[in-house]
Amino acid sequence: MKIYGVSQSSGVERQLKIEKGIEGVVLTLTDHVGGKEKGRIFVRGDEFATALVEPIPGGSTVEGIAQAQGEKTLLTIEVKRNEVLLTIRTEAGEVGDVAVGLDDLQDALEGVISPG
Repeated sequence: MKIYGVSQSSGVERQLKIEKGIEGVVLTLTDHVGGKEKGRIFVRGDEFATALVEPIPGGSTVEGIAQAQGEKTLLTIEVKRNEVLLTIRTEAGEVGDVAVGLDDLQDALEGVISPG
């Protein structure tokens, strides 16, 4: 499922693609124009959902599920009223971010992790 949002660091329109993975959820950030990938992370669906429904002031960080031949990734989740800022960071220092609507993100996540 795709959600459209905006990078808070650059102002560029971005897409957040949410897919079911083997062990959790795959989040992929791409630029809307040109389709360049800006970040990808695999996270446990329950950890991600908890960070959305029980937000911590200042945001929370979820460690990505380690992938073969992949580097360590972190996802920062900051809920501000009805908006969520997601930032993906890698060990190499690469960063991708997007701000999306909370309701849209919760609906997409539910559609991906709910059975059936």
